[in-house]
Amino acid sequence: MATRARFFSEISSFGRIFEVSFAAFLVVLAFGIFDFTIPYFINDISTNMAVIGFTVSLIYIASFIFEVPLGLAVDKFGRRNVLFVSLASLVLIGLVYFFVQNILHLMALEFLFGIAAVAFWIPAAVLVRDYSPRKKFGEAQGVYLTFSQLGWIAGPIIAGIVATILAPKYNFLIFSGFIFFAFLYGLIVLNGRKIKIKPKQAKEERRVARLFALKTSFKEYIFIHRHALPLYFLSIFLNIWIGVEWVFVQIAGSNVFNMSEEAVGIILGAMMAVEGLLYFSSGYIMDKVGPKYIILSGFLLLFSSAYFAFLSVSAPMFIFFLLLSAGSVAWIYPGTEAIATEIIPAKKRGEMTGVFDSSKDLGLIFGPLVGGVVAQTFLNPMLPFFYVAVISAVAVFISLKLWK
Repeated sequence: MATRARFFSEISSFGRIFEVSFAAFLVVLAFGIFDFTIPYFINDISTNMAVIGFTVSLIYIASFIFEVPLGLAVDKFGRRNVLFVSLASLVLIGLVYFFVQNILHLMALEFLFGIAAVAFWIPAAVLVRDYSPRKKFGEAQGVYLTFSQLGWIAGPIIAGIVATILAPKYNFLIFSGFIFFAFLYGLIVLNGRKIKIKPKQAKEERRVARLFALKTSFKEYIFIHRHALPLYFLSIFLNIWIGVEWVFVQIAGSNVFNMSEEAVGIILGAMMAVEGLLYFSSGYIMDKVGPKYIILSGFLLLFSSAYFAFLSVSAPMFIFFLLLSAGSVAWIYPGTEAIATEIIPAKKRGEMTGVFDSSKDLGLIFGPLVGGVVAQTFLNPMLPFFYVAVISAVAVFISLKLWK
């Protein structure tokens, strides 16, 4: 009886996390459709892999530039307000994508999409940090990532079916539909949480919270904790892989192994399912033994699986090592987020989350950009996976910094 009561008490402590997580699920479902579609959509306009990589990276270049300003906006105007402006913008942007046919227009739209997307991710991440119970940061991230991961599973599968039956561009209409549902859900359910700040702290906030004080914000982030800088680089390296998988699984699958859009969508969905199945257990174990061990193991797994994916000579071999690589993300991501939750001060949670999340943008920039240049230079769409193996090896040594 006591065990059952403890179980329900633990579930109820994550009540607000579940609310945020469902909103994130709807948005991530739309993003999964979008991210799957973009490489195919660009490929219809340009077959140059470097151009494809650069166009995709424009989203994350915009995100990187606006991470800190939007993080400060979250602190100033509220999590909920920034989130709703983002969702309304994304609905409109998705509709415009349907009509774009020029590569320069597409590049401009990618940049705008990056700004609107980061305006969702920051308030969502801050709400999760706000509602995370003490000493359960890893579990809270596990709950949030598991729920939102369902969108990454279903998104590419839906997009692959639609692209096969109709055409890739019709996925943008579905994208806008799911974002609109997320907007309506948020209006009904989500409420911002106000963090109490002492008058002296508020005065200091006003003095430094200039919307484009990037240098000040980054410098402050570096000194909030001895693990802040290693954590930043580990997040970059993890997101290099994420950027590569959402572009070159499609390109390699189609060009090297002759897979249909539907088949590639199922593969990406399966990869996301592997991540989702492992997120909560990974976060739970991290809270018990510490995240540093799991993060190190995750990068070791990513190194070996990415290297063997690069060496793959058959579709089954390629798929198997992609699934292993997906599992490594679930070992790393909750750990980096849990450590960030622990070391970021509550009074500057929006601003410092913006700084930390800029590491994700850098990874998502360098993943498709460098991967595209390498693949185009050597005319080999498998080379980006070797690139991931190299940066994972570097990440193994940097992760040891967390042990000191």
